[in-house]
Amino acid sequence: MLINLQLEGFRNLSKHSLDFAEGINLFCGPNGAGKTNILEAIGLFSLAKSCRGAKDVEMVGFGRELAEITADIQNIKKKSR
Repeated sequence: MLINLQLEGFRNLSKHSLDFAEGINLFCGPNGAGKTNILEAIGLFSLAKSCRGAKDVEMVGFGRELAEITADIQNIKKKSR
């Protein structure tokens, strides 16, 4: 389970830290606020590739040399019946 996501220089998100609750998390905001970029960062962290098919250089924010994604994850085991 994703606990926390830290982004620096990723697309239009200069420096952000997000804490996630257990279950469903909702992102809302105006167009261009970075909602899709957060989802892309989660996918990139999880799968090591962009869900948008972007080149690495396209994911680095303007005027930046690099982008960084850091996450805290927790393994949750559920009993099957």
